[in-house]
Amino acid sequence: MYKNIEVLDKEKFKDIKFSEVEAKEVGKNIGLIPLGFTEIWNASHDCAVIISAGENAEFLAFCGVTNEVTIFNKENVYLPAFIRTYPFLNMDVRNEKNEASSVIGIDKNPQFVAKNKKISIIDKDKNISKEANDKIELVRELNRQREVSRKIILELKEHDLLVKKDLNVKVQEEEKVILEEFYIIDIQKLIKLDDKILATWARKGWMGIFDAHVKSIANFKKVLESNK
Repeated sequence: MYKNIEVLDKEKFKDIKFSEVEAKEVGKNIGLIPLGFTEIWNASHDCAVIISAGENAEFLAFCGVTNEVTIFNKENVYLPAFIRTYPFLNMDVRNEKNEASSVIGIDKNPQFVAKNKKISIIDKDKNISKEANDKIELVRELNRQREVSRKIILELKEHDLLVKKDLNVKVQEEEKVILEEFYIIDIQKLIKLDDKILATWARKGWMGIFDAHVKSIANFKKVLESNK
């Protein structure tokens, strides 16, 4: 999955259809899943919610390492919006001036997206079909929430509240890197911040997100043992 992503073009996809895919099956193919900021609390019960590296850092749910070792082999786990929108997703493209913009993309995976599938992408009036549009609107809402998360993380960086981590696991006496360079909030530094800053963040609802994120780190073990 996610190996043949294209911009969703009405003309190009007018005769193409898609199949519904169970969100859990999508999730089994993704180790790290982007989260909207309102999803962090729900995801924190099942996954380790981490902060990614890089300039556009965001909250990600660490859900597994293979199809066999994944939280989605368990019952009653939270299904993030990202996997519920398949085969649609947000993608960034650049114009000739190297200016970036967000557009709707589609994973043109022939197993789920082809002329012989069941659900039309473009309806007979040459508009996005209701079924496709429902997923696309969720993609857009998730993208808005991810942007908010990036702004939250920028503030965390400004106050030097992030700690770099790696996830290493011993396999037959040999230590292997499962996840390289991610970040977590330094809770001790956080609670020492100026009361005015903490009060502002609390009013915005951020403190609950930070608490859920920090507590979720204990779920690394739960995810890595999810095949047992």
